[in-house]
Amino acid sequence: MKEVDFYILSKDDIGSTMMFVCKLSEKAYKMKKSISILTPNHDFSEKLSELLWGFKKESFLPNTIKISKKKECSNSISVTHNEDFLDNSDVLINLSDQDMDNCQSANRLIEIIPNNEELKKRARKKYKEYKESNYDVRSHNIK
Repeated sequence: MKEVDFYILSKDDIGSTMMFVCKLSEKAYKMKKSISILTPNHDFSEKLSELLWGFKKESFLPNTIKISKKKECSNSISVTHNEDFLDNSDVLINLSDQDMDNCQSANRLIEIIPNNEELKKRARKKYKEYKESNYDVRSHNIK
């Protein structure tokens, strides 16, 4: 059964969201999982990519920004703003507004929800849809 995790953040700023994505990515990367990150736009992808490369002084998270369907380096994190360019991966982190009705490209889907009432409202709708589609859905409040 596919898993969907909703992470509800205590803050509503891009910096906090990006740092949380880096932490999740690092955890999955250390577990040797393939990771795709779907962002809202190209600028966001570039900023996130830069942050992943310099995430910690003592380490980095290798990544590529996908701008085509061409297969990239297999041992890196794939960042894209175009759903059509998503790789088949173990973990898909969705930072976009796109509904991931068809998340066959990943065994585990992660939805990041900043502390914003409109975004929480959309997340509740997605949560219900995933449940109705028989996904194993969990929610986590992040302080």
